[in-house]
Amino acid sequence: MTKRLRVKVFRAGYVLVLACVLCVSSAPCDEGMWIPQELPDEVMSEMKDRGCQLSREDIYNTKGTGVANAVVRLGSTGSFVSPDGLILTNHHVAFGAVQRMSSPEKDYIELGFLARTKADEAPAVGYVAYVVQSVQDVTEDILSAVQPSMSPLERHEALERRIKESVREAEAGRDVYCEIRPFFGGSKYLLYTFLKIKDVRVVYVPSRAIGEYGGDIDNWMWPRHTGDFSFLRAYVAPDGETAEFSEQNVPYRPKRHLKIAPEGLNDGDFAMVIGFPGSTNRYLTSYALADFEHFEYPQRIRLYKKMLEILEAQSGAEREASVRVASRIKGINNRLKNNEGMLEGFQRFSLVRRQNDEEREYRTKLQTDPEASEAYRGLLAEFASLYAERSSHAMKDLLLDFAVSRYSLLGQAMMLYKWSVEKQKDDLDRDPDYMNRRIPDLKRDLKVFQTQLHVASDRELLGMYLREMLALPNGQRAAPVDELLEGKSGVELESALKAFLDEFYGSTKLHRVEERLRMFDLSHEELVEQGDSFIELAAKLFPENEARIERKKSFSGKLHVLAPKWIETVTAVSGRSLYSDANGTMRLNFGDVTGYSPRDAVEMHPFTTFRGVVEKHTGVAPFDCPSKIMELGGVPRTGAYVSAELGDVPVNLLTTHDSTGGNSGSPLLNSRGELVGCLFDGNYESMTSDFLFQNDITRSIHVDIRYILYVTEFVDGADNVLAELGLK
Repeated sequence: MTKRLRVKVFRAGYVLVLACVLCVSSAPCDEGMWIPQELPDEVMSEMKDRGCQLSREDIYNTKGTGVANAVVRLGSTGSFVSPDGLILTNHHVAFGAVQRMSSPEKDYIELGFLARTKADEAPAVGYVAYVVQSVQDVTEDILSAVQPSMSPLERHEALERRIKESVREAEAGRDVYCEIRPFFGGSKYLLYTFLKIKDVRVVYVPSRAIGEYGGDIDNWMWPRHTGDFSFLRAYVAPDGETAEFSEQNVPYRPKRHLKIAPEGLNDGDFAMVIGFPGSTNRYLTSYALADFEHFEYPQRIRLYKKMLEILEAQSGAEREASVRVASRIKGINNRLKNNEGMLEGFQRFSLVRRQNDEEREYRTKLQTDPEASEAYRGLLAEFASLYAERSSHAMKDLLLDFAVSRYSLLGQAMMLYKWSVEKQKDDLDRDPDYMNRRIPDLKRDLKVFQTQLHVASDRELLGMYLREMLALPNGQRAAPVDELLEGKSGVELESALKAFLDEFYGSTKLHRVEERLRMFDLSHEELVEQGDSFIELAAKLFPENEARIERKKSFSGKLHVLAPKWIETVTAVSGRSLYSDANGTMRLNFGDVTGYSPRDAVEMHPFTTFRGVVEKHTGVAPFDCPSKIMELGGVPRTGAYVSAELGDVPVNLLTTHDSTGGNSGSPLLNSRGELVGCLFDGNYESMTSDFLFQNDITRSIHVDIRYILYVTEFVDGADNVLAELGLK
């Protein structure tokens, strides 16, 4: 086989792909999400050739002083930008914190927030900052837990238990938080050790009219004119240990923070991005892609639209609701537009057909190597069988997943009920999310839920999920739902559903945070004896939900067998660069400031400017500029934040970086590792880059550091923030 990678076969039957020979294309291409502590020689060489002035040690080192060591996980990404734990991230990343501290009387969502002193900084409720301390390869240890004779479910459970054991061993007696993540379809495992900072506070967030300028209309689009940035701060106990919020806590002192380069970048400049991308799917088979195109995206789009219709109606009818559900509406709108763009891209670029063509090519190439042909014969047929089996229960599982999410009262009830079951087990026998180490996180979820609970909206959403479940074919419906509303339809069903919801919402105490926290401490028997309507419904749905989770585990177990073999096949015969799909771990990629042409005779330039912000102003949200912006727009811009090349303050810029969800808030770094922007989006035409990176149109969108500084100084007068950045 050509360009075949060396492999090592463990006794468990897993194939570990070793990057001993990397098939890096000689053509310029910025595809790839590289692990900073494992940057291949070819990647470092390419970066140097493109202008990078940093060494491996400058990028990441075990002492914690590389530029990557200044990057933190916040759900998405942020970066330390001062010695006192100041974090730069996106407005939309900090949005949840701002929503939770807002009320109809103090609407920080709309007005923004600025703490002039550290004493004025507000708790970012529910936020946690994870700072990488070390990374260790634990592949051999984890894979030693599995045997070739195991069923897919047994394989998943064996891996899960060994991971839990390893994490517990790694955390023992230390103020750290550990995770083990799979790479290359489960052929490699890395242990990540973090400092888990539980006291995060809001420092400065611009008004919504700046941070979300253009709203959902401009979301994923170019050109953009959005000031999508915010500043948070990490705090620890006086002795340096991590701690929950306390007045006695002090700012965290990172070993490395990023220096601001106020001059920014120019067209064609080299740059790097470091962040925590969530997930990509670059090595899927045609069967997996077809599942996304024909089921996953269409059904999610349909359900998101129904959810938005309900939430927006409630939000428009009541001021309290508009604050409580703002974060959910924003999140669902983002996922909806993403899924619509994905589906459009699947069809526009014929992803399933292209993959089918590649698979035929692989079969042809494999036939020239008898040994390889024998090893991979029947592999694609196994994938086909796996996805066919999944389709028989996919809609039921999707609805259950939505209905019991922790954003709902039913989800809170399910979490409490499951905790009451899991706490009876030995710690290592529990679901990983319900082990003792997760108790603080579970309690935090119970508290944070209160800030976004709007009972009338919750009720309408539950009614929608129940109607959807009742519409499933016989044999796919959840039995408890059938029992509650059996044999009813039309007016009779709506009447029965209303009576059911009246009874359930009238017979629960879960809408009160103190009751949820009290129930958390009850035994299983005590919880059941409460007679709470939502706990009773959760108890009835519990077997159905556990069956859903078990199906998911079995599916995952089978993939852990098939995926490494498939990735080895793709690598061996395609000549593509080898890097692991994004999986929420820290990654680095590099690229240039460059525009693109989405279609014939249309050229997208790589920068937008302050002038464009004012030109978009209509006086109606989401294009309603603050008066200060309009005032500044009426006079020439001068000073350090004005680009000589553009003759104005740059607002947003395009680069060729490979990014996805989770990269939001990632620092954009120049060739010296200095911060010149903050990534917040990608362009609509390349949404399918999670599946297919296309160098000519895949672009990341960033807010330019010059606009961040301009707004900070001239719009909001946040001189204290500028001084901390070393610019005053």
